[in-house]
Amino acid sequence: MYPIINLRNHKMDLHWYLRALEEVVIRVLCSTFSITASRLEGFTGVWVGDKKVATVGIRVSQWITHHGLALNTTPFHSIVPCGIRNCQVGSIKGLLREFQPSTGCGKASVLHSNDFQLIDITHSSLIKEFSDVFQLEIFHKSIPMFEFEDTTPRRIQLVASNSHDNLTG
Repeated sequence: MYPIINLRNHKMDLHWYLRALEEVVIRVLCSTFSITASRLEGFTGVWVGDKKVATVGIRVSQWITHHGLALNTTPFHSIVPCGIRNCQVGSIKGLLREFQPSTGCGKASVLHSNDFQLIDITHSSLIKEFSDVFQLEIFHKSIPMFEFEDTTPRRIQLVASNSHDNLTG
């Protein structure tokens, strides 16, 4: 999720923005997947135990944000997250498999989803939680196909209603 927002309409504090993006992920994992996640003191990102499940990286110019967060839906192997050698990378799919049998954690319909469905479920939850954390009302605006070449897939633009921030998803 790479939101483009004007922090002048929220809070002009980069640490606040980073923590707010982490909060979005923590809420997604809890509300949609029943996974308890947290921040790890001294590191940016979201963790489940010793596994990093989301990375946050931003660029800000004149208080307009670029880049954002990456929440791992499917497993990665042989990767060193953000150069931290003594930790593992986690994913929603891997965590659901790991915790489902022993704790009953996770929702059955999500556990049996294919990768594309899992990405769609995660995307919808990210949009919902982002709008809650940033107190925005999101409207989906479809752009008619005739505005694009025939080979271009249908695009959706997300528009925030209480400011002039545009979100793309």
